[in-house]
Formats: sequence, structure tokens, C-alpha cells
Amino acid sequence: MSLQIQQKNKGFTLIEMLVALSLFTIVMTIVVGSLLVLIDGNRQLQGEQSVMTNLSFAMDSMTREIRTGKNYYCANSFGGSQLTPDANQDCMAGNNGISFIEAGGSITGATDGRIAYYFDSGNKTLMRKVGNAIAQSIVSNGISIDEAKFFVTGSDNFNQTSDVNQPTVTIIIKASETGIVGEKPYILQTTITQRELDL
Repeated sequence: MSLQIQQKNKGFTLIEMLVALSLFTIVMTIVVGSLLVLIDGNRQLQGEQSVMTNLSFAMDSMTREIRTGKNYYCANSFGGSQLTPDANQDCMAGNNGISFIEAGGSITGATDGRIAYYFDSGNKTLMRKVGNAIAQSIVSNGISIDEAKFFVTGSDNFNQTSDVNQPTVTIIIKASETGIVGEKPYILQTTITQRELDL
């Protein structure tokens, strides 16, 4: 008597294949979704970092020059004729720009040369104007300055008036990333006190 040994082919059934494929699809969908969220979050963080770095650089450069300057003059426009060297003006309600005499004259080339910083609402940028030269933007194209205010107090000279306060400038800038709709605004504020004694 001969024994016949039946050999069974082992493999996956159609149902097992469908279950495995379904689980793989679900896991891959979750993984790809998480990856897309991480990529989007990284893009947003890079945009925020770029805006904040650019704004900080602009604020620092303004702060350095304003701190060493004197005879602060607060106004909304600096497109007209040059101010007299001894002109000064407070603006407690805030204006779009500030002009001041540079200390030392190394940039303007004269001891009475003025530097102005102001908000250009048409181009949504911060401008820097040295003397009668053409104004230049101090922020990159990727940033939209939505609002900028300059507040000046104590600009009167102590010898000429009874103003005993050291001249102080407060700058508030509200900006956003260009081209991003609904992007949260970035707000920076700093207060600068004139380095030279107001005597």
C-alpha cells in the first residue's frame, strides 16, 4: 500500500491581501498627512524667522543712529526742504517719521546734516533719507510694513526752555509677511533715549 502525501501550497488569501493593503494605505495616509503638516509648519516658522530677523535688523540700525543723534523732529513727511539744524519738535500722539542731526557727521558729511526715518504707506516700507539724497527702503521686499509710529518727548533743549526731560523716542512697527493672506501681524516696539546730555 502506497501512501500518497498531499502537498498543500501555502499562501495569502484574497481577504488577507485586502486587509493588509487597507492597513498599509491607512498608515501611509497618516504618515504623509503628518509629514505635510510638518513641512507647512516649517515653512511658516522660516517665514516668521525671516520677518523677525529683518525687522530686528531695521529696528537696531534705526536705534543706533537715533540714540547718538540729537534735535529730534517728528513729522509725517520729509519730502520737502531740509530742516534747519536746530529744529526740534515733540509728537506725543505719534507721527510717521523722525528726523535728527547725526552725531559726528560721518554719514551726512556735515555736523548739521540730518537723517530721517519714515513710514512710506504707499509702498508699505520704512525709508531712510540722508540729507537731501533719495530715500532708500531699509526692509526687504518680503516684508510689508502695515504701520509705523514715532513718538518724541523732551526734544526741547534744557538751556532754552524749562524742559528737564532727556529726549526720548519710542518706535512702534506693525508688519506682516508680503503675499500671505490672514498672516498674523508682527509688532515691535522700542524706546530710545538720546545719549548726549540735553544741556
